[in-house]
Amino acid sequence: MAQEFYEDEDKAREPGPRVEPGKWLPLLKDAYTVISRLARRFGVGVVIAGAGAYSLHVEADPTKDVDFVLTKPLPPGDLAMMLQELESVLKTRGWRVLGGRLQHGRVPEDWVVQVFVAVDHGKVVGIEVFNLLAVRPLSFYEVTEVTYKGVKVKVITLESWVASKLADPNGIDKLNVERLERAVEKEINEAKLLDILRRLGMREVIPVNARSVLRRTRSERLKRLLQMLV
Repeated sequence: MAQEFYEDEDKAREPGPRVEPGKWLPLLKDAYTVISRLARRFGVGVVIAGAGAYSLHVEADPTKDVDFVLTKPLPPGDLAMMLQELESVLKTRGWRVLGGRLQHGRVPEDWVVQVFVAVDHGKVVGIEVFNLLAVRPLSFYEVTEVTYKGVKVKVITLESWVASKLADPNGIDKLNVERLERAVEKEINEAKLLDILRRLGMREVIPVNARSVLRRTRSERLKRLLQMLV
């Protein structure tokens, strides 16, 4: 169940339709800069995941949210403080912040900070800062550093992005099937990917997701990879 930090729930508005890259990419850079500074106060780092990582490794496409993951999980009290400061600082940078909340997931440390930002008329993007990535600490994955618009940012590797989708307990929707198809066209180190998946464990989730995607994809490269996991 979500732990709400607003009495007026209308202040925390859910993202609607996916937003085109030209509207959410400026938020990616700004949010990373702000969250990195806030995270350092609590002795942790932050890494780009989700659609942001996909955009840096493959291509930018429409999304509803911009995901980040902390290098170490923080307790709910620290995350609540981060939530309040993130909203405040983004407002001072000119973003129209509609509200935010702290949500709890499947396991004790599975918390996520969510802040909703209006990037255009009728278009809302959720900034999400996760304690865990696919219910596993970031240490299970691999991280690299790239330069994005003149700023050095830390981002999960392409292999880690693929692994996080295959290990998602919520399953894999149509958009992410398409993203996986495009991702495997890049230079993926299959040995590294399989090593990450072994570290993650999740022996029930990963084969189920692999079988699900196998039924829906026409990509021969993706099929070959998935067949190693079922």
